[in-house]
Amino acid sequence: MGLAKQEGIEARERGWSGPDDKLVCADCVDDTYLKSVVEAHMAGTTCSYCERTDSKAIAAPVEVLIDAVFNTVCYLFSEPTEAGVPSEGGAFRVELICTDDVLHSLPLDCEHELFEDIVNSFNNDYWVPAASGHWFSLHEHEVLTDSWSSFVSSVRHETRFHFQLAPRSPSAGPQEVAPDCILPTLGRLIDASGLVRRIDADRLLYRVRLRARGDTWEPVAGQVGAPPLDRARACRMNPAGIPYLYVALDKATALAETVSSPPIETVIATFRATRKLTVVDLTDLPPLPSVFDELRRGDREALMFLRSFALEISRPVTKDGSEHVDYVPSQVVSEYFAQVFQPSEGIAGIDGLLFPSAVRPGGKNLVLFPSNRGCQRTFDMVDFVSVETRQMNHWRDLVQALNV
Repeated sequence: MGLAKQEGIEARERGWSGPDDKLVCADCVDDTYLKSVVEAHMAGTTCSYCERTDSKAIAAPVEVLIDAVFNTVCYLFSEPTEAGVPSEGGAFRVELICTDDVLHSLPLDCEHELFEDIVNSFNNDYWVPAASGHWFSLHEHEVLTDSWSSFVSSVRHETRFHFQLAPRSPSAGPQEVAPDCILPTLGRLIDASGLVRRIDADRLLYRVRLRARGDTWEPVAGQVGAPPLDRARACRMNPAGIPYLYVALDKATALAETVSSPPIETVIATFRATRKLTVVDLTDLPPLPSVFDELRRGDREALMFLRSFALEISRPVTKDGSEHVDYVPSQVVSEYFAQVFQPSEGIAGIDGLLFPSAVRPGGKNLVLFPSNRGCQRTFDMVDFVSVETRQMNHWRDLVQALNV
């Protein structure tokens, strides 16, 4: 068998055939991982695309880049026939995507001529989204997102208190995580993603209450902390009757979360952490690994889901009476973290949940779980420090406070 014939067979088997003798430098691609692929295989002193040259090796055979891109495409897409797409009268029953659009969707940002060479190197011209090679299968983050949506629907409208024992919903997809497994799955993902973190002892925390004209309560420690059992209404994270302590990491966020419009008198309480606090932190998720990084695909799938989850439980909710139902899923999650979840590092328990502010971009809210769940709920992880009152008669007063 001749060399050319053997190379043709190999190209058909692997699914692509690169341009001969072309070299590419790291400057011709934007993705950090693809840059590292090029840098790991540098063998030439001149780039065939940008024509940059150097006395030392700066460019790699373009085949190493094509191989990395092709493997990613095959992870996310598949050839329609191989993916089992149904057809009728010789035509596929789903919309096909051309290779050019597939690469743009990744996205593959690179030098124009390089992009065209990669497109032309693929043996297949049309694709369908596919997971595990099948057009009707889902990737992990899609399975988790669908599973969370089913869980939300279940605890809101089907079975709130015994979802662990309820039969599987007939509308659930075959790949979905069962409702009794979704919370442990969420806990494992959070633990594996390094989202169990510490807040330093002595960190100052802020809580705001409003005092309307005619109110007689005094702004002292007992009036600015968590409410008593008989006045603990359902909020974003806590169920009715179970008080949590809601604070923010800065005054402006605490004000933004509480004040809707002037005129109003605000009571700003300052607390101090008495020890290091162990929290689930949904405000600072790690960056997504490159879509081209084959070894970190599991991390990427988990983080894609966790990003959507963090947005979901911190999104603004219209307080028209339906919020009591809307808040149920985040309340169930909070109680799981407060009472059941155990991080792998041997930490005794979780003190609270750090989540993004729904009303102030960049603001961080912290909800603290009670350290004692007896009749006398306590929050011994914080001490009351001081209180100040501030009258806000005009919008400019509020704007000034939020910009401090």
